[in-house]
Amino acid sequence: MNYQTRANAYRENSVIGMSREDTVPLMYEHLLVGLKRASKQIQEKDYEGKAASVEKASAIIYELLASLNFDEGGEVASRLASLYTYFLQELTEASRKLEAKRLDPLIEMVTSLHEAWVEAAEKIKSQGYEEDPSTSGQWE
Repeated sequence: MNYQTRANAYRENSVIGMSREDTVPLMYEHLLVGLKRASKQIQEKDYEGKAASVEKASAIIYELLASLNFDEGGEVASRLASLYTYFLQELTEASRKLEAKRLDPLIEMVTSLHEAWVEAAEKIKSQGYEEDPSTSGQWE
């Protein structure tokens, strides 16, 4: 087993063991990296790199969408689903039309969501919240 394989396995196990309040902000962080990278790659005409960044960002958005718990999340989950769908549409159009500026509003919105989740996670941790194993994996 080479170093890269071991490092990937370590990262995967670290993420699997994370609480949901830590996982969602991490996903938003990675989404932000992908969006910013795709914007830069469009500007630099690095279309192969852009395609990879858009693919990763889309996968994260799909994961966020799939993680929504509509039973417990109610209207918030429905609004997030609409927002994530909008993100996918705009990301696809920005990629297709090679419009880096079109990603700016997405970057701003994801930044706000990330900040809100970080704040919520800190609040949960400060209150000594213990995750209920029966809801594990149900993020929103």
